[in-house]
Amino acid sequence: MKEKLDKINKELKIYINESSFISMKCRNKLLEYFAEEFQLDLDIDNYKNVDLSITEDFKFIYREDTYSSKESIEGINEVLERYQRFKEKADKLLEKTEIDFKKKGKWNEISNLFMICLIFLIGLFIILLGIRALLVGSYFDALWLLVIIIPNIIPGLRESFRNRLIQAKNYLKKNKKK
Repeated sequence: MKEKLDKINKELKIYINESSFISMKCRNKLLEYFAEEFQLDLDIDNYKNVDLSITEDFKFIYREDTYSSKESIEGINEVLERYQRFKEKADKLLEKTEIDFKKKGKWNEISNLFMICLIFLIGLFIILLGIRALLVGSYFDALWLLVIIIPNIIPGLRESFRNRLIQAKNYLKKNKKK
């Protein structure tokens, strides 16, 4: 019996860690499933750390507080049966909300290419504003652009553009090899 409870408690920690990695909402939903299966009134809130385990007398320790099931648990077989139902719900939840890093990475690379174009257009727009101001004879606007706007915007844009360009170059090289 003790071995089975230890195994369940280890699996509970794994489930809580996986769901916490996805989101706080996912973790809270997982805890709701557990409370529902074992008939508990858990204080589910956005706590930073959550620990959940089952003791040998079939009580539940959650955040260092002890909880009892509303319906008395007769034995280890009932715990295993309830835990199995919880496990099925938890697996469905984690499978549904699992993060697909490949898809997310591809989306990030595409948005990076879009941002490169946008930064390039902003730089081009600023240059055209300066040229227009000089051609029209609005030297105050050209001076304002040269002294105020360019020193404040261009260093950030230049560094961002350089970093994004390196990322895009690596992405395009990687795709070219495929």
